[in-house]
Amino acid sequence: MKKTIAEETNPSNPEDVIQGIAGGVPLGRLGKIEEVGELAAFLASDESSYITGTQIVIDGGSTLPETVSVGV
Repeated sequence: MKKTIAEETNPSNPEDVIQGIAGGVPLGRLGKIEEVGELAAFLASDESSYITGTQIVIDGGSTLPETVSVGV
């Protein structure tokens, strides 16, 4: 998906678009699908048995109040 969006935004240099978005994320990189899977595996495990009714945001800090903008 990110590749398609980047190619549509800047066909001559889609990698520049991806790097611009990643630069706007406080962790300095885009997330990986494996990271979402790891969270799902943890939540499905007994190790998360005391977690109830919470929202977990997995976005590298992009929605932190201190984050002014995503992407450049």
